[in-house]
Amino acid sequence: MNPSHLCATTPVDAMLFVTPEYNCSIPGALKNAIDWASRPWGQNAFSRKPSAIIGTSPGSIGTAVGQQHLKSILSFCNSPQMNAIEAYIQFTPNLITDEGEISNDSTREFLRNYMAEFEGFIGRVYRAYPKPA
Repeated sequence: MNPSHLCATTPVDAMLFVTPEYNCSIPGALKNAIDWASRPWGQNAFSRKPSAIIGTSPGSIGTAVGQQHLKSILSFCNSPQMNAIEAYIQFTPNLITDEGEISNDSTREFLRNYMAEFEGFIGRVYRAYPKPA
């Protein structure tokens, strides 16, 4: 099954991209999946669908450069993006346990707030651009 078929058969209200940064950009597989899901012309799975981006990297600026690249791609795809707050997480050993728990209290609280902001953003987008019936 190609990614465009998945997007067409699995409707979602919004998309949260969680990505690493490779060579100051996004991974090639992510770019390829976005390309597939935005085709064929007129069936763009991202048009008017709210999105947000989170990433982590060992570097001190997290995935800031890669996220800017992804924002440019999503803009072309007509996806309204949550631009504030932004989430550039510096990955440190044991930040996230094998069970998916976040060990740092301030990071956990930041991400909880980020998700609450994203939920509010989704509501605002759909007030401006109602979902098709």
